[in-house]
Amino acid sequence: TGQPKGVSVIHQGVVRLVKETNYVSLTNKEVFLQISPISFDASTFEIWGCLLNGGKLIIFPPHTPSLDELGQFIQQYQVTTLWLTAGLFHLIVDEKIDALKPLRQLLAGGDVLSVTHVQKFINTVENCKLINGYGPTESTTFTCCYEITAPLKPGASIPIGRPIANT
Repeated sequence: TGQPKGVSVIHQGVVRLVKETNYVSLTNKEVFLQISPISFDASTFEIWGCLLNGGKLIIFPPHTPSLDELGQFIQQYQVTTLWLTAGLFHLIVDEKIDALKPLRQLLAGGDVLSVTHVQKFINTVENCKLINGYGPTESTTFTCCYEITAPLKPGASIPIGRPIANT
């Protein structure tokens, strides 16, 4: 509509997202890169997923990163956990996939993930859990998640998964 909107999220929704959950490992060993603008719901996962579990939070400077900058930050700070929009995931898989190799967990979503890009990621990036995250902002970032583990059949689509714990 072009009109700014906001969603009121209760604290319980944030806690549900990042404590005692089953879709991602949130421990004091994780290094998160907070790349989302603070007004974007994914920042809730980045900030509180890290801080409420004793992890390390790396805050990206407030500008749109180039793919080179993003890759440098991942490498320099040994980032283990990253959230990307589907569009950014597709772009980095196309142009800088090696930048994702240090990750242990990559969550992508907000739109449909391309099977071709997911397949390329699975074939190229080892030892990294790839998770499709789905959910409206009103439910605090993710409602459902799906860990993508196996090669995909032609014509397949990426499932949105099952409800995460406490949902």
